[in-house]
Order: sequence, then structure tokens, then C-alpha cells
Amino acid sequence: MSSVGGGPGAGPRGLGARIVAIPLRWLGLSAGVAALAASGLFGGLEPAGKPELPPVKVNEVSEGEPWNVTVTGGRLVDAELPGIRLQTEGNRWVVVLVTVEVTAPESRNDVRETIDISGVEGLVEDPNLRRLNPQYIIALRDGEAVGYLQPSMPENLAFFWEQESTAPVPTEMTVTINKKTYRVDTLSNHMHWLDLEPRAELTVPIEDRRGK
Repeated sequence: MSSVGGGPGAGPRGLGARIVAIPLRWLGLSAGVAALAASGLFGGLEPAGKPELPPVKVNEVSEGEPWNVTVTGGRLVDAELPGIRLQTEGNRWVVVLVTVEVTAPESRNDVRETIDISGVEGLVEDPNLRRLNPQYIIALRDGEAVGYLQPSMPENLAFFWEQESTAPVPTEMTVTINKKTYRVDTLSNHMHWLDLEPRAELTVPIEDRRGK
């Protein structure tokens, strides 16, 4: 893990203390198929809908590989913290609180891929990324940016997405929990965790904690 501090009292411990205190203030602890033309014998087929994902609830563990994931809440905040800066002044943060436990036998540095969010307009995208990754992931226990997570050691994390100030204020979002499969990579002929895909999803209320 790397420090995300800066300035007086903004070292990793200072930031950690602030983020841990934040829950009391603002964190709170395949494509559709085209319909066939109708015929004299058949009435045509309806487009195939997107398969529904198994639902989970807030504070319910979604078990699987290479991680167990528990979404514990959603927040809307405008706080500036050491090492956490909005790209555009006046924007705000959409925060997802998540507990992640690595179930794979090795440490992992792909925590950004554990969840995705949707249903929130105006999220700021990084043109260099193929996925809408969070700008920051912070461990609540020490306030440091997350690098590697160790197996069988659950971590309470805060995922930060920046939202444009002109976008509608969200009251809820859809959080998708992802999974991977441990299999042979046909290119390298070695075993790897591949095939990132959705495993479950849930609707998460967003508490507006701006200015608190």
C-alpha cells in the first residue's frame, strides 16, 4: 500500500484517522437477439433479455472467487481529504463502502475490479481506462491508498467516483459485484485469473452527506 498524505497532519496515520472518523460525519460506517419476422406458423420471437444477476443486499456477503465482497453503504460527499482531490472544483464524490476478502491463495492488486457502479449520471471517466474505475480506493483502517490485499484478511474500503456538479443528485445506485475464473491462459499456457464478469448486483441507497 502507498501513502496518500500531504501537508501538515496529512500523513497516512493522519489521513487514516480522518477517514475512520468520517463514518461518524459523512461515511457513517449477451446482447439482445433481434426479433425474427413473423410467419404463417410462428408469431416471432421476443428479443432475448439480459440475464438477471443473483441479487444480494447491503451488508450481505457475496461469496466467490477470487474475493468475497460485502457492500455496506453508499455516500455522496464533497469533502477534500489529504491525497484525495477532485479533478474539477465543485464536483462531488460518490462513495461506495465495501468489505473485500481475498479468497484466492495469493495476494491481489486488482481490487479496482471487484465492483462497478451504474445508475449515476455524470461520473468522470478516465479516457486512458477501458472501465469506469474509481479514482481512489482507501482503506479505512489506516487511510492509505490500497495496493495489494492479502488472502483471508478482510479490508474495509471506500471506493471514490467523481461526479460532475451539473449532474442530477443521485439517491441510489446499482453496484455490480464481479468475479474471475482461474484457468489456463491460451496465449501463455499458464494459469491465471481471467474472465472478469458480473457475479451479483444490488441497489444501494446513497446518503447525501455533503457539508457534514
